Amino acid sequence: MAKKRQTQRGLSQLTHMNPKQLLVILLVLLIGWGVAKLSGHDVSLEELFQSLLGETPVEQPGTPRAPKSGNKTGQTAAQVGDKLEGTVKRVVDGDTLLVEVDGQSRRVRLLGVDTPETVHPNKEVQFYGPEASAFTKKELTGKHVWLEYDVAPLDRYQRHLAYIWLEAPSNGEAAIRRGMFNARLLLGGYAKVLTIQPNSRYADLFVRFQEEARKAKRGLWGKGK
Repeated sequence: MAKKRQTQRGLSQLTHMNPKQLLVILLVLLIGWGVAKLSGHDVSLEELFQSLLGETPVEQPGTPRAPKSGNKTGQTAAQVGDKLEGTVKRVVDGDTLLVEVDGQSRRVRLLGVDTPETVHPNKEVQFYGPEASAFTKKELTGKHVWLEYDVAPLDRYQRHLAYIWLEAPSNGEAAIRRGMFNARLLLGGYAKVLTIQPNSRYADLFVRFQEEARKAKRGLWGKGK
C-alpha cells in the first residue's frame, strides 16, 4: 500500500509538468533502467520512478547483492574443505567430468593430477590419453561419488577443483589408495602429478604414487617413456 500511495503521489506531480519536463523524466527512467539491467540488477521501472521522485532508494550498480535462490550454476556453492556427494553424469576426458550435486551440474577438474590430452582444441591426442579417458569413463560414469575440495574451490574457468572419492573420504594412505580416484590415476600410470598452489593437500603422497607407477613402468611410464 505504501508503494502504491508513493506512485500515486508521483503521478500527481507529473500532471503539473510541461511536455519537456516529462520527456526528460522519461529519458532518465529508461537510461537508468538500462544501466541497472546491464549491471545485473533486477530493478523495475516503478522502483526507478519512485527513486527519481525521492520516495524509495534504489540499489546502485556495483552494490553487492545476495544470490537469488534457485541458482542453477552451482558456482558459488563450493566452500573450502567441502565434502559433497554427487553422481557422475559424464566424463569429458581423463581428468575432467560433470558431476550432479543437489540438482546442479558441476564441471569438475581433478586436483593434483594431469592426464594426457584427448580433447584439447589446440593439441593433438597425446600418448596414453585415450587409455586414461577410457579408464575414467569406465570407473566413474554413473557412479555415486564424493567431492573433496581443497583451499581454492574454483579455477579461473569456473571449474570445480576436487578430489573424487568412490567411498566416503577418509584419512590415511590405505584409504586414499583404495578410495580416491585421483590416486588411482597416478598409481595406474594414467596421469602425472600436477600441483597448483594453494591446492596441495596430498601433493607429497601423490609424488610417491607417481614414482611407484614409474618404477613399475605402468601405463604412460611404459617402456621407452
